[in-house]
Amino acid sequence: MPTSDKTRGVARRSLIYAVASILQKLSSLILLPVYTRLLTPEEYGYFNLIVTLLVLGGAIASLGMEYAVVRFCHPSFEAEDGVDGSGEALHRSQAKFYTAAYTTVLSAAVALTVVLTLSGPLYSPLVFPEFDFYPVILVALPSLLFQPLTTVYLALLQARSMARSFGLYSLALFVSNGALTVLFLGPLKLGLLGVALALVVANGSFALIGTVRAIKMGMLWVRFDQEDARRLLAYALPMLPHTLTLQATSLATRVIISHLISVAAAGLFNIAMYAVNFIDAIQTAFHRAFLSWYFTQVDGKPSGWQSRVRDVIATFVGASVVISSSVALFASELLTLMTPESFHAAASIVPLLSLSMMVKSIYYPSLSALLYHEKGTRVVLIISGTSSVTSIPLAVLGAAQFGLMGVAAAQLVQRIMMSAIAVSSSRRLDTPGIPWSRVARLQSGGLVAVCFVMVGDHESWWGLEFWPVLFVKVFVWIVLVAYLLVCDPNLVKVARSVIRRESQEKAEVR
Repeated sequence: MPTSDKTRGVARRSLIYAVASILQKLSSLILLPVYTRLLTPEEYGYFNLIVTLLVLGGAIASLGMEYAVVRFCHPSFEAEDGVDGSGEALHRSQAKFYTAAYTTVLSAAVALTVVLTLSGPLYSPLVFPEFDFYPVILVALPSLLFQPLTTVYLALLQARSMARSFGLYSLALFVSNGALTVLFLGPLKLGLLGVALALVVANGSFALIGTVRAIKMGMLWVRFDQEDARRLLAYALPMLPHTLTLQATSLATRVIISHLISVAAAGLFNIAMYAVNFIDAIQTAFHRAFLSWYFTQVDGKPSGWQSRVRDVIATFVGASVVISSSVALFASELLTLMTPESFHAAASIVPLLSLSMMVKSIYYPSLSALLYHEKGTRVVLIISGTSSVTSIPLAVLGAAQFGLMGVAAAQLVQRIMMSAIAVSSSRRLDTPGIPWSRVARLQSGGLVAVCFVMVGDHESWWGLEFWPVLFVKVFVWIVLVAYLLVCDPNLVKVARSVIRRESQEKAEVR
């Protein structure tokens, strides 16, 4: 396949991964109108504490294996390893590594679920203030048996560039979880217990589906030895603290808010964090598509590959600026339409959180460069550990002195640190680097847009009504997009190449 086709393939896979990531990370946002009308702000706060605990537990049980599956089941890695790049030998090698990863993760998930179930009465008062462990939390914990299995299956689809299957699986999981949640909350009126039951049933069903699909693909129940498992763990475990510290920080932040402000405030903070999750879903989707393509580019080093990598990075940063600024501009209006008035205060901290994600857009290209090297995961550990250790005391100070706005500021500092350390570490490697002049021009426009929203919020939009404010925001958004296209015309070229490619494919189908 020509190099240009491969580059455009990144864009096509990014779109599929974007939709899938949004469904994975933002299922609660899509169901927000249901949750906020059937749960009180305090109940919603407890719901998000439960979900955040489950996400943290899932990260622990996964052992970072999703990163190892993507790397060890990718054909380029086998080429390095001396395995024949085609046929049965390659497939068996990939199946061996996947079976080892699946078995290890399943064992960890069972052990963790048992530990958390038995120790529940001990940690429950700290994590869930004034909330009983039985029955809601106890019912929700079995989800930990299934989440890690889904994670490694999705990583397998990513490694094999099966973006369509990845998207369909994620869509079906979202629809099933949403339907069960509406059923248990609405007609059956089970409250938080219904939400917990929906999580268990949906995650369990799709873990089973993923397992059956992996067996049919010939990727499971292949004999492996201890050396295979050790190689996987040597690559994956350094990534565990990276994922773990991020999720632990997320839970700790909500617990801090629950104790220093209120459980209802923790619910509002979580609604505001949907803005972060939405932006992160897009960034993660690009990273998933970019990672496999980047590995191929570095392995093959085709003519002009460094220039193409820099072009893709600049395009990613530009897209992140548009998305982050859009979220900052229109979050208030969306919350007004989606939620009752008691939840609208969450919009006040969205601009600052969006700015933090705009900064983080330079983190992912550097992360890709680090993940190419087996020892690069150790650097990722340092990045996540340093930023998390800093963010927790900042969150305590911010919550105590400035409320939710102080917590949002702590998030900004954390992501600045992550990006700075990642960029500094990747510079020591042989990488194309980040086109800093282009990035600076792109992000300066986004910074102006976010600052405009923050000033407008502070001044209560000078007494303007809903529609005039919306008109002004739309005008600012149009000006921002025009500025980005003028300051970096390459964005238009990339968009045109994708459109041209899609048009050609449709013509071929006809």
